[in-house]
Amino acid sequence: MNNITIVEEKKEEKRFNPQNYVWTEKYRPKKINEMVGDFKSKVMKYLENPKALPNFLLYSLAPGCGKTTLAKAIINELDCDALIINSSSDRKIETIRDKVKEFSMTQSTKKGIKRCVFLDEIDGTLKASQEALRNTMETYANNTFFILTANRIKRIIAPIQSRCIKIPFAFPNKEEIAAYLKMICESENMQHTDEALAQLVEMNYPSIRNCVLKLQDLHTEELDVTMDTVKPIDDMYNGLWEKLIEKDWKYIKKIVLKSTIDPRDLNSFFWEKALYSEPPKLKIVQLCCRNEKDIAWGADGKIVVVTSLIEMCK
Repeated sequence: MNNITIVEEKKEEKRFNPQNYVWTEKYRPKKINEMVGDFKSKVMKYLENPKALPNFLLYSLAPGCGKTTLAKAIINELDCDALIINSSSDRKIETIRDKVKEFSMTQSTKKGIKRCVFLDEIDGTLKASQEALRNTMETYANNTFFILTANRIKRIIAPIQSRCIKIPFAFPNKEEIAAYLKMICESENMQHTDEALAQLVEMNYPSIRNCVLKLQDLHTEELDVTMDTVKPIDDMYNGLWEKLIEKDWKYIKKIVLKSTIDPRDLNSFFWEKALYSEPPKLKIVQLCCRNEKDIAWGADGKIVVVTSLIEMCK
């Protein structure tokens, strides 16, 4: 195989890399100083001494604020051995007792740098799993540090909280978010106005992820970023609610599967609409509650919501 063929194959790999099709991954910052947030200098200070890294607990009330991005940026900056687990979908105690423990007790391949266990959405784990994690954190503290993320910090037991440096993701700077979105627009050759980008931030604040997903939606529809195209998500949800009342579940299915809207958010919107209708639409309320439970336990949101639409429209 000649060098030209190798280069062409690498081009093909890059061209068909799935991450290039999902902008939240394509434009995920790789370094801490590329991120939006006032936590950067604090975290970088801790990284100056990799032999004595503490555990980190990154938390916010709202999703999409950068917790997972920061965790991955820390791992990238250190170039350390890492075990990454989504705790909401892999919540078994056996995961902690076996997989996490085995990784934590194994010696690092990088001299002078601890190994890292990244448990995303730790608030989704059971109390027994957290108790097991507490023991692992204590036992292998000299070899491994932990990064935990959560939206509901109260669901994390106190002994784990006390063993972590807690970093809140509360109010990211809106101007920084707008500048980040502008960079994406320029990279994708999207026509945009500063006014529309500011409006997009206001509508989705504090979720940076939702802002990026909206940009990708507009790009897919070949629309510019203007005040006319940047509309509140409730406008779309209200339209889908009207289709639900008309029992046009196929239309809703098409939108949910094709767009980047959050199916869990849509489910919550349907629940609230059904609950406060006159009279309340109890069947839809009950189905939305069931959907919420299934999604909370790790089921795919789009599959759950789309499947329930048929029942809702009967």
